[in-house]
Amino acid sequence: MTAALLALVLGGAHDEKIVVSTLRVIDREVHWTVDIGIPRLERFVAFPAEMLDLSERQLQSAKGDIVKFLLSRMKLEVDGREAALEAADLEPAYETFIASGEPYIAHVRQKFVHRSEAEVGRIAATMDFHSDLPGARAVVHCLWDGEMAPPKVLKEPATVEYVKGRLSPTFWGTAWEFLGWGMHHIFIGYDHIAFLLALLLGAKRLGEMLMIVTSFTVAHSVTLLLAAFDVIRMPQAVTEAMIAASIVYVAAENYFIRDAKHRWVLTFLFGLVHGLGFSGVLKEKLGETASVVMPVVSFNLGVELGQVAILLVAFPILVWIRGGVGDRAVERRHLLLLRVGSAPVILFGAGWLVERIFGLEFMPL
Repeated sequence: MTAALLALVLGGAHDEKIVVSTLRVIDREVHWTVDIGIPRLERFVAFPAEMLDLSERQLQSAKGDIVKFLLSRMKLEVDGREAALEAADLEPAYETFIASGEPYIAHVRQKFVHRSEAEVGRIAATMDFHSDLPGARAVVHCLWDGEMAPPKVLKEPATVEYVKGRLSPTFWGTAWEFLGWGMHHIFIGYDHIAFLLALLLGAKRLGEMLMIVTSFTVAHSVTLLLAAFDVIRMPQAVTEAMIAASIVYVAAENYFIRDAKHRWVLTFLFGLVHGLGFSGVLKEKLGETASVVMPVVSFNLGVELGQVAILLVAFPILVWIRGGVGDRAVERRHLLLLRVGSAPVILFGAGWLVERIFGLEFMPL
C-alpha cells in the first residue's frame, strides 16, 4: 500500500474525485483558483516524493507540470473572447495524518489570473476534470463585486457562465435565459429544422401544418421532461442516429404520400426521439439547478417559439410557390415542390446518419 493510499484510508485526505474551482472577478481581473488533490495530480505529474513525504519546496519544483496539466483542462472566455490565463501562486493545503498527528500536503491551490483591458461584464469557464476519473465532480464557486453565486456541481465536462450583477438568479431571469437557450438551439439545430421542413413540404394547408407542429411539440415535451428527471436515458450517439434516420424516412415518404391529414401521428412518434436530442443540450445547461420544472418549461417554450418562427417563414413561401389551393396546376406544383424539396433533405439526413453511425465528420452543417 502506497503512502498516498494509506493517508486516504487513515487520514481522511482530500477526495481526489472532487476538484474545486473558485472564480473571483475584481474590476478588470479574473482570478481562477483550482483546488485539486495530490493523489489526482500524481496521475499526471512526477513529484520528487510521495504525498506523505512531499515538502513545499519539492511541491514548488513541480509547479510547471501542475500548471501545464491544469491549463490543458481549462478555458476562460471574457465577454465572448478566449482569454489567456497566467499562472500565479501555488499554495499547499495541509491535512493531518491521524496515525502520527503529522501534517502533510494533501492537495494544492493553484491560482491563475487574467487581466482584461476593459471592465469585465461576462465570463465563461470551461473545465474538464472528469475524463480521467469515473465519478469525478467539479465544484464551482463565483464571487463578483461582493455578490456570490450559488455553487454548481458539474458531473461532466461543461461550461459555466456568469454575468456581472446577475450571479443570484431570479425566477424570471432564469426563465428568460432558458427560453432564449431553447430558441437558440432550434435555430442552430439544422437536423431538427430539416425534419420539420420535410414534414411541412407534405402539408397543403395551414391546418395540417399546425397539426404537425403541435404533434411534434407535445411529443418532444414529454420526452424532454422525462429525460430531465432521469426517468428515461438513451446514449447520445443512438439518439442522434435515430434523429438522422427520422429525417431520411420522412423525406423519402414524401415521394409516396398523397394526404398529410394523419401525418401528425408519425410526427408524434418521431417527436419523442427528437425530444431526447433536445434533452442532451438542456441537461448540459441545467447542471445542478435546484429547480428543474421551470427551466424545462422555459426551454421548451423557446423551442416552440423557434418552430413557430420557422413555420411563419416557410408557410408563405410554400403557398407562393404552389400558387394557391385547389386546381390541377396547383396540385402539380405541389408534387413538384414535394419531390424537388425533399431531395436535399434526404441527402443531408443520409449524410448525418452516416456520420453518427461511423463517427465521421464530413457534413458542412
